[in-house]
Amino acid sequence: MSLETTGVVQLKGEPGPGVPVRVIAGSGRLHIESEQGVVGDWSIHEIGLKVLDEGFIIRAEGEELFLRAEDDAGIAEELGVAAASPRMARRLAARHNPDRPLLQETEAEPEPRSNLPAIGVALAGALIVLGAVLISTQPGSERFDAGEQSLGPLPFWIAFLLGGVILVALAYLMAVGWRWARAAALLVTSLVVLFFALLVNRGIPDTSTLVAYGFVAGGMVVGIAVLVSGTDDG
Repeated sequence: MSLETTGVVQLKGEPGPGVPVRVIAGSGRLHIESEQGVVGDWSIHEIGLKVLDEGFIIRAEGEELFLRAEDDAGIAEELGVAAASPRMARRLAARHNPDRPLLQETEAEPEPRSNLPAIGVALAGALIVLGAVLISTQPGSERFDAGEQSLGPLPFWIAFLLGGVILVALAYLMAVGWRWARAAALLVTSLVVLFFALLVNRGIPDTSTLVAYGFVAGGMVVGIAVLVSGTDDG
């Protein structure tokens, strides 16, 4: 069984559109002829054949030809070289399954979303919550007077607690793909940083509360590092 098709042959370095030819492939042989005569009739084992995404490079008798055929996938199948080019193999598969689109034409599957930013924000929120709880229970927090411990009617530790809880909630929303959650998390983290700066500016806490403030500070560092680096895949 053989396949016959038409195409164009062009010598390497030769300008112009090439020479129209008739191509016959089958039984391990490749026969090419033009109106002027036979261009070549070779066994597949006698020539160098490079399969391109479209067409072939043929090295024979000291010359190098470029062959582009109407049915180059069929030629590749007849000569048993379709697998030499992944794209040619896909075209051949589409030839046998015309109702199935070529793989390169199908919509690429989206890359899995990375949850690392969400995990980082959740960790930051958890650290801030832990620090806020410790601040509220440490006797050393009483070293501040009422004005130093609060921002108006709101105690600083409650502000930290609310900020941490909101960050944990926003981390969940980031994980499920809510795009605005990242910007909201950055805003909340910035507010926590602001409250922390206001608190520290009012005095130095007792050494017994330094660990508690360390958790809050650690949460802020983690949150800022995660949110300002990279992009959210959600």
